[in-house]
Amino acid sequence: MIKIAYVEDEARNHFTFEQYTILLRAHGIDNALSIYMTGEDALKAIPGDIPDIIFMDVRLPGITGLDVTRSLRKEEKLKTLPIIALTAYAMPADRQAALDAGCDDFLAKPVRYQAVEDIIRRYLVPAPKPDSPTSTTTTNSSTSTSTSTNPQ
Repeated sequence: MIKIAYVEDEARNHFTFEQYTILLRAHGIDNALSIYMTGEDALKAIPGDIPDIIFMDVRLPGITGLDVTRSLRKEEKLKTLPIIALTAYAMPADRQAALDAGCDDFLAKPVRYQAVEDIIRRYLVPAPKPDSPTSTTTTNSSTSTSTSTNPQ
């Protein structure tokens, strides 16, 4: 199960992201979502309950998402945690500021479902590995066949 942290102060965006997690499950990505309304809430909770990925709004009231990211990156156990910046400000300088703060990637708002799934697959879901280099498996709704072409 993938643990997702979503740091966002806009309640209307919470509903959308909750729907995205339902779609992720429908697409085979089991997950649990934790939502934090403020940067302060995220800084208190995340070091003790480390998620697998964080989606971080850049413009939070009080401490900004970039400041939260900088603080989280100071902790050794969080240095490699994927943090994805989310912002309506999508200029190249905004992207660079997010990357400079320690974010691994950047999504412009409004965030689309496919972008979220793509990010999760890129950072967390390993690519499927074949059973062996020379075997293939084909499955359809009524039959399953496996063929092996191992040379002798």
